[in-house]
Amino acid sequence: MAQRMLCLFCFGNQLAMQIPTLYLKGTFNGWGLDTPLFKEQDGSYRANLCLSTDLYRFKISDSDGTKQWTLSGHESEATLCELEQAMPLINTQGIGNDLLLSPTEAGQYSLKIQFTTSTPTLTVTKGQYSTSSTPQRNLVDTRLTEVEGELPTWYHPDFAMPHAQLFQKLAITDTCSFPFVFGDNVDGYYHGTTYNYVNSGKYRHHQGWILGTFASYINGKLNNKLEAKHASLMPYGIEHHYDNSQESLSLIQGARLVSLSVSSKTPSVLSLIPELNIPIAHSKAHTSDTNVIFELSEQVCPEGCPRFIVVGSNSAMYVEEVSLDSHHELRDIVQLSESNVKLMLTTSNKQTDFVVYLGFAETLSAASSLVGQALKNNEHVLHQQRIYKFLTNNYLWTNDLEYNRAVMWSRLASRAFVSHEFGTGIWAGLPWFKDCWGRDTFIALSGTSLVNGLFSEAKEIIENFAAMQMLDENSANYGRIPNRVTSKTNIIYNTTDGTPWMIREALEYINYSGDVAFAKAIYPTLKRFITGVEKHYLNEDSLMAHRHPDTWMDAKIDGMTPWSPRGPKANDIQALWFESLNCAIQLAILVGDSESIKNWQHRADKVKETFADKFWDDTNHRLADHLLEGDEPDYSVRPNQLMTISIPQKVELNQSEREQYIVKNAVEKLLFPWGICSLQQEHVDFHPFHDNQAMYHKDAAYHNGTIWGWNAGFTITALNKFKQQDLSYQLSKNLAKQILTQGCRGTMSENLDAYQTGNSPLVESGTFAQAWSVSEYARNAQQDYLGYCPRLLDNQIHLTPNFPSCWSELVASLPFGQGNQLRLSFKSESGISHYKIQSNLEDTVSSEITLVLTLDINQESVAVISTPLTQSLEIMIDSHQQQVTVSHQQAQFEIQSKPSNAILRDLQFAKPDFARQHNSLMSKDYLLNKRNKQKLSAAKD
Repeated sequence: MAQRMLCLFCFGNQLAMQIPTLYLKGTFNGWGLDTPLFKEQDGSYRANLCLSTDLYRFKISDSDGTKQWTLSGHESEATLCELEQAMPLINTQGIGNDLLLSPTEAGQYSLKIQFTTSTPTLTVTKGQYSTSSTPQRNLVDTRLTEVEGELPTWYHPDFAMPHAQLFQKLAITDTCSFPFVFGDNVDGYYHGTTYNYVNSGKYRHHQGWILGTFASYINGKLNNKLEAKHASLMPYGIEHHYDNSQESLSLIQGARLVSLSVSSKTPSVLSLIPELNIPIAHSKAHTSDTNVIFELSEQVCPEGCPRFIVVGSNSAMYVEEVSLDSHHELRDIVQLSESNVKLMLTTSNKQTDFVVYLGFAETLSAASSLVGQALKNNEHVLHQQRIYKFLTNNYLWTNDLEYNRAVMWSRLASRAFVSHEFGTGIWAGLPWFKDCWGRDTFIALSGTSLVNGLFSEAKEIIENFAAMQMLDENSANYGRIPNRVTSKTNIIYNTTDGTPWMIREALEYINYSGDVAFAKAIYPTLKRFITGVEKHYLNEDSLMAHRHPDTWMDAKIDGMTPWSPRGPKANDIQALWFESLNCAIQLAILVGDSESIKNWQHRADKVKETFADKFWDDTNHRLADHLLEGDEPDYSVRPNQLMTISIPQKVELNQSEREQYIVKNAVEKLLFPWGICSLQQEHVDFHPFHDNQAMYHKDAAYHNGTIWGWNAGFTITALNKFKQQDLSYQLSKNLAKQILTQGCRGTMSENLDAYQTGNSPLVESGTFAQAWSVSEYARNAQQDYLGYCPRLLDNQIHLTPNFPSCWSELVASLPFGQGNQLRLSFKSESGISHYKIQSNLEDTVSSEITLVLTLDINQESVAVISTPLTQSLEIMIDSHQQQVTVSHQQAQFEIQSKPSNAILRDLQFAKPDFARQHNSLMSKDYLLNKRNKQKLSAAKD
């Protein structure tokens, strides 16, 4: 009762003050600022939405999500909004206490908030559009003719297994229900679960969905998903298998296009019925000889959703809108909506395969063209061919099948996030972060685009963000790219590290692609960033200053106070600033800006000197996480210190011996076998668990113990630099199990609890699929275990393998330049290692590129080989005799002693201390109360 009175008093005060602009933030708009409430003449605040039939979660909030202006129905529980009923609102934040709205039919809805009493109320009403259940058109009942299409031919490179074999190797199969997700690389994604019909899948566009699940029939009998023999997640789609048949759904990449199929072992009458969120009463039907197109009324089509839905097949088929009365299984098992289109698609003849395409478009002609081309090209086969080409362009197959599968699925999973919703970009994570974050995008770019040879895509992403750079010289954000792009009008710049990550990736793009001309195009963007830093954030010591939450550890209390203050100088920010200067120097050389070269070199030297002086504790051999005001070092142990090793591409920030201590401190204090903690467990602010905790808000734990999947990436990079690949590989293998066997299959979650128990499945949290988690896993395979590093800016390709000791053979294909590949095969037996390296370049071109290999001979020595890149090169290493044989006559090599990594001898994982008494578990809201007492400077955006 006392708490309730507090809320009433709070709102009583609000009535006497200016009410800020409030927004509906929820699943219908990506929790963004696209739906403001407008003040009405009667003093109420109103927003109008067009909604699909779905379950929506939302809150009312100001732009910053402050507690004072964040409104919901209950402090800790979700609250369902009933139509036409006023619901009392209270101040509340947290997770799981959203307002819920579940429209039973698509259409216009009005949400109205009254502040005329001490307790605000929310009332949801349905729009005035006619909801008559009587169709305004005739139901579809027609026959479509057969469409002859071209059957594409398959190409199989000689180094990789054929597509059918590879796809079967990669299949994730289970007899229990599991979730999965695919992206269309336009603006939508399909998230579903196997062994289910009700809410078992939705193809989501910006603010709604049209296609849900589907059902298949053999000779009029339903294939019941609930009774399938098994379900398989394939690289190209999801399959359910039955005794004598199977069905599948594929989301075609690069188009708003879906293929549904059913096949039978014997010729049969085959049928498909998709779940369509198309109200019969509010749609038109257009029929032709080859397709049927449904046109949604604008009044029931949410913003960003396509209004035209086209259905077609190569097979001759009957298309009939059926009723639930005539097909009871659609009501009792599939549970389709009475008011929506129920479209039965049935082959005219008995056959063994039936493929149907559903296309989604903005106009009638675009819809017809979309499926027309799909029928002509047999798009479902082309889709599989594109997937196979993608998998073999950056190919790695070792004698460890589990790891092979995990790497390929991490690469496939990364494709779900590439979109063109706001220009070419990479969504941060699903379902909550379906927008493009600058930091996340460029951390993910390497493992999403570059390692896969998708250089044009990488360039488009860099150009897209560069085009949104802040150009106002008087702004504190001058020179920065956006931190987040939620919509075309909602762009915010509150990040210190997003722009230097982009600059780093611009240089890496040039080195992978050989696109030297891009240096001139990106150079003005780079100069503006450096000018902005020098004007607003550069200290006299040449280090880069920033606000507390403007690093990747950016969670804030009430959108203001940092949960994890790391200002004004964090170690990872200095590494990025140092790398930006070194990238700038290399690009300045290309464009001939000699004055800048001199200035930036002086600045970079100063950063390195000052960083060593102020961050390094020579007595205790440790690196500060950040410098407080007055440059007082904070030696909290966080994983960020490893980024000072992994971020620099060419010029190192730390001395080698110090880097070994950095690795030792991070591993022994932070690294559990399943991931690296965001804060050491000995710290007073450590939180052992992330979500669903009664003692604290999940954001308190977000960067104070919680494990982040993407942090495994730079951890593995740092470990492999010092030949600790067997330890890092244990981490990779544990994450492989997460990718293949739990959660949303084939992908990785955003977070894990720091403390995990026994051999139980990992406790996942955050988004069910996170871009930088999977992209870093993919990047590690190529750049760290294979040690592949193209430096086409210097006309070099470096190969420094760090093979785990369990690898006895492998074959790999590594992209570079314009459609080129370096192919590597390796086999080791009885101390003899054979390497074969091939290139698809012509000798006259390849001779311009130098291949630099650093290959282990034994524990004490390495062979450093330098040779013109050739179409074929063979190397044999005898570890016992320390003999190296190279087939190319122009090859130069020498045997060198390995650097001593004695500091890292006997390195081991840390272990959770379950007996430790953590403040976070002993005192409710411990960290919240501590931060409020500290009176930290607010960081409002």
